[in-house]
Amino acid sequence: MAGHGGASEQPCLIDQLAREKVPMKVIYGNVTELLLAGVDTISSTLAWSLYELAQHPGLQEKVHQELVAALGDGCDPEATTLGRAPLLRAVVKETLRLYPVIPANARVVPDRDIRVGDYLVPRQTLVTLCHFATSRDGRVFPAPDSFQPERWLRGDAARHPFASLPFGVGKRSCVGRRLAELEIHMALAQILLRFQVRPEPGGHCIRPMTRTLLVPEATVNLQFLDR
Repeated sequence: MAGHGGASEQPCLIDQLAREKVPMKVIYGNVTELLLAGVDTISSTLAWSLYELAQHPGLQEKVHQELVAALGDGCDPEATTLGRAPLLRAVVKETLRLYPVIPANARVVPDRDIRVGDYLVPRQTLVTLCHFATSRDGRVFPAPDSFQPERWLRGDAARHPFASLPFGVGKRSCVGRRLAELEIHMALAQILLRFQVRPEPGGHCIRPMTRTLLVPEATVNLQFLDR
């Protein structure tokens, strides 16, 4: 998998890990998991983002105008320039709030009791957190079932920092978070710069369902109209 373009070409991930003397069995296992775990997760979030933008054409137009102002009409976006598109990033945050790819997570409390607020959690207890429920809690997010990316631009200090955790938190959080966010931001930017996304004529509301991951209950069919 190494490149053949000369000494100036950067080696790929496997070559870099091999140079650090990481066993090849470990390298192949981790790279395979990275690729497999990044397919359904990325495609699901991208589909939900486009679905919601298609349902909200005014918001979609605001995102398009933001991208044109930041990147230029029709140009290929770069990772460094997407920092000038806060509404685009807010769209992804709101999508992951409403449709977290992993709707629940579980951990076993280690070999000691832990007190969390008024609760005592005994050791070796399986604790499950339903991200889908916490991120739609009306006590934290007003109009919790509404798609409102602007809520992430207001800097609401009262919002609990752990109310929406689509990538987890702490040492066991998703190691591919930055890569996933970059892929989604880049894909959305390129699509919205070139197309207007519209719902399928006669289409109906699509709800999420759990099938290990959180997925659409029906196929997301959209129209892509050239700008």
